[in-house]
Amino acid sequence: MANDIILDQDNDLALLNGDFVVGDSYLQDVGIILQMSQGELKSDPFMGANLTTNIRGVKNDAKIKRHIEKQLQLDGKDYDLIKD
Repeated sequence: MANDIILDQDNDLALLNGDFVVGDSYLQDVGIILQMSQGELKSDPFMGANLTTNIRGVKNDAKIKRHIEKQLQLDGKDYDLIKD
């Protein structure tokens, strides 16, 4: 699992006694990918689940699932570990 700086429930830096909180960030990373739209991340413009666009369009659960799996795979995340 990945260790990184942790964000709080408002996606702000979590602080403890004036220091950054560091911990397991695997699910946090997945959440960030799911919240992003493609083009938001300058270093990887193809990263992002585009959930807002996909949900507002014609609903196709299988297509959305495949897109999410692909986005997580691009970041080295395993969809099967987090799907439940």
